[in-house]
Amino acid sequence: MSATNIETLDETEQTALRAASEAFVLIRMLTARPMSAEAQQIIHDMATAFHNVPEHCAGGAAQRKANAFLIEAAVRDAAKAYNKHGLASQHLPTAV
Repeated sequence: MSATNIETLDETEQTALRAASEAFVLIRMLTARPMSAEAQQIIHDMATAFHNVPEHCAGGAAQRKANAFLIEAAVRDAAKAYNKHGLASQHLPTAV
């Protein structure tokens, strides 16, 4: 297992990791009350967008470089999900 230092992650990887953390907080907030269909859809969309982020960011530099498309897609998909649900992110681009 390799230890990844945040400074070794590129800007897109750092954005994806911070946005995933933000999404976990959102999910925790959504699950604190009875679940609506909309809350379930938001959670599904967040999980779909971010499921590759932790594994990718924990990988070695060569692996991350080879799979950079995964992180770019995660950021794009997450921004679309936030826009779709009218949510604001402190880390994701606002236009997709």
